[in-house]
Amino acid sequence: MTATAQTPAPNGGALPHVDFTTAQKQTVYQSIAKTQKNNAAPVGFRAAVGALVPSGVELAAVPTTIAELIPQTKGLEAALVEGEVILVDPQGKKVIAVITPPPQPEQGGTDQRRSHDPSR
Repeated sequence: MTATAQTPAPNGGALPHVDFTTAQKQTVYQSIAKTQKNNAAPVGFRAAVGALVPSGVELAAVPTTIAELIPQTKGLEAALVEGEVILVDPQGKKVIAVITPPPQPEQGGTDQRRSHDPSR
């Protein structure tokens, strides 16, 4: 009996898994959004974990300052596509994380709660 029957196909190798706190996501997003130009999504490409990044998307190494702050980004590449930051495994050119823009507090939401007057 063989134990290999249950293993995934060699070309479907497991992608590195990265977890970020909300603050880490904001840090990565703000850094990449400042340093990368916003790419239009190539035809047929959707920024999703596991998606293969087409050659038309301009990738750059995650900045050293970010890799030092957030070690799980070390060695990854990043791009800004349609306003979303994608983190990419440089070996397989597959998306391992998609980071959407952080919510903007100036648009209301939590600000109203903070200025709530308890005497009402």
